[in-house]
Amino acid sequence: MDMEKDYNLMVGLRIREIRESMRLSREKFSEKCDISSSFLADVERGKKSLTSKTIYKICSSCNISADYIVLGHREGFDKDVGIEILNSFNEEQMEHVITILYELRKLSS
Repeated sequence: MDMEKDYNLMVGLRIREIRESMRLSREKFSEKCDISSSFLADVERGKKSLTSKTIYKICSSCNISADYIVLGHREGFDKDVGIEILNSFNEEQMEHVITILYELRKLSS
């Protein structure tokens, strides 16, 4: 039973990380994923587990891989979330991002 609780908590933390990286409130995220905000709160706290149908809803509506939610593997996750975040920026914010990327490139050369 403790292992199941630990698993639910880890999945919940990953869902919360995804939601926060998208800069969405629980209400907005749950609306986007077609789930209730109270259920989402319980999932994020590890009190409830996700069905495969709910994982599908979250992944398809947020354009992310289930690998990160279920297994914690980050392949594809950072890229997908990064694109989602970039798409939400206005022109001024994008100028700042580009400046930061140029500076990072200089540091890695």
